[in-house]
Amino acid sequence: MKLLQLNLRSFFLLLTLPSILSPVFAAKTEEIHVETVRSAVYDSKVNLGGTVIPFKEVTLTAQMPGQVNYISGIEGDIFKAGTLIISINDDALRAQRKAAMAQWNQAAYAYQNAQSQYNRELWSPKSEQSMPGMALPNLMDQVFTRPMGNSMGVGDREVEKRADLTNAMSMVKKAQAQMAQIKAQIDEIDVRLNDTKSTAPFDGVIVKKMVEAGDTVQPGQPLLVFAKSNHLSIELNIPVNLMQGIKKGQQLTARIANSTPIQVRVAQVFPVANGQQHTVKVKMDLPLGAPAAPGMYAQVAVHNSTSQNQAFPVIPSQAIIQRGSLPSVFVFNPKTNQVSMKIVRVSKSSNNGYKTVLSGIKEGEQIVINPPASISSGWILKNGRLMPPSEAQNITEDKDA
Repeated sequence: MKLLQLNLRSFFLLLTLPSILSPVFAAKTEEIHVETVRSAVYDSKVNLGGTVIPFKEVTLTAQMPGQVNYISGIEGDIFKAGTLIISINDDALRAQRKAAMAQWNQAAYAYQNAQSQYNRELWSPKSEQSMPGMALPNLMDQVFTRPMGNSMGVGDREVEKRADLTNAMSMVKKAQAQMAQIKAQIDEIDVRLNDTKSTAPFDGVIVKKMVEAGDTVQPGQPLLVFAKSNHLSIELNIPVNLMQGIKKGQQLTARIANSTPIQVRVAQVFPVANGQQHTVKVKMDLPLGAPAAPGMYAQVAVHNSTSQNQAFPVIPSQAIIQRGSLPSVFVFNPKTNQVSMKIVRVSKSSNNGYKTVLSGIKEGEQIVINPPASISSGWILKNGRLMPPSEAQNITEDKDA
């Protein structure tokens, strides 16, 4: 019976032995790296959040009331400048134009008639024409009536001629004015017809569509948003106390959605600050082909003009291990080849994978940057291998033997 219990204990010991020894084996096989702690001014740069925006963006609105009868595409479709994008039904305006054209033709006929009457009066005045009738009345008018009237001062043929000519000229000018009035009406209708169509103001893409074909719209109602998306910018609101040194053309470092840092150029600095938020709007151009899209979150590193230039140690984030509630790192002593744990106080934010250490270690110390989970104070680090002190002693005794 005792022999059976002994065998069972041996069996369970063999089963648990790999799990007990696995951290030690892992510590032996994993290559451990050490890095010297350096220092940096923790507040020399300030990361400010902004938004990626198109270089150019316009909102096309309805200029005329009516029903939308054509939309050339959907969000994401690209169009060249001058391409028709959206139009509103213009049947009523075209009917008005036909009516105006008919009035124009009528006025043109009236002008031709007035011009003919003027020419006739110019070359064959009415005042010089004889009275209608047989030979005797006409003879009496020529021989007795007109000469007697002129001698008595009753009539003046020259005055009558000039009056008739002036009247004919006024009819010509009246017809011309009527034609000009109708031409202005036609031009107004043409402008309104042009307002029923919206074309691409530049090469770009539809960003947002607010209506569909068949919708009834009113003047001023937004139809769609059109943007120049191949050129992107970052819009940033910078606090007034950080504006020192921000100039047009300056190069800054930015991150789009926490991606790889890229260089951006200050393109525009607004001349007036926001009176409520005490910030200044700044636009920065992204390089062509940058992995960004309108609406994405962006971070820009801006020089901190209020920095106190205090240097603090910075260490890789992966060098920090959490045991309990306190963060700690393992410091390597090159004289004894031993590692020892030190509790540190670190900042909440990280920059390029590094964190600022407020207390616990100092510049020049060497730390383990990839500590295994089984690491403990007093372990020995030699040639990239981390081992317990007992194992290191056995290795030393074997070499001495």
